[in-house]
Amino acid sequence: MRTRLLTLVTAAVASMTVLAGTASAAPADFNAPYARAAAKVGADGTLLATKNVASSERFNGQPAGYYCVQVSDPTMDLRNAAVLATITTIPNSNCNGYTRTITVVTTDYNNNLSDFPFTVAVL
Repeated sequence: MRTRLLTLVTAAVASMTVLAGTASAAPADFNAPYARAAAKVGADGTLLATKNVASSERFNGQPAGYYCVQVSDPTMDLRNAAVLATITTIPNSNCNGYTRTITVVTTDYNNNLSDFPFTVAVL
């Protein structure tokens, strides 16, 4: 099935320090030498590989296709960062109110919210 994924990317500026990760095993190291942070995330929100990413999870209280990814470097200002994903990116301002987070929304080819794996990087 052909799929098109839509991503909403943002730097949320509310105050909270920790996201609860969904992965039960430690994720692999992500080989991304030119990125300040990067992550491979499974369709269920599991953090598969990381570089300077603290956690990922399905977006609380939202339908399928919504995720939060939190970078681990407290000095990284995502409001002024270039954030790239394996899918289209659009700015948004809400990721469950967490700091240093990126909101990712994935959809299928018909723009229906659906869970899909994705990769995201902060340059």
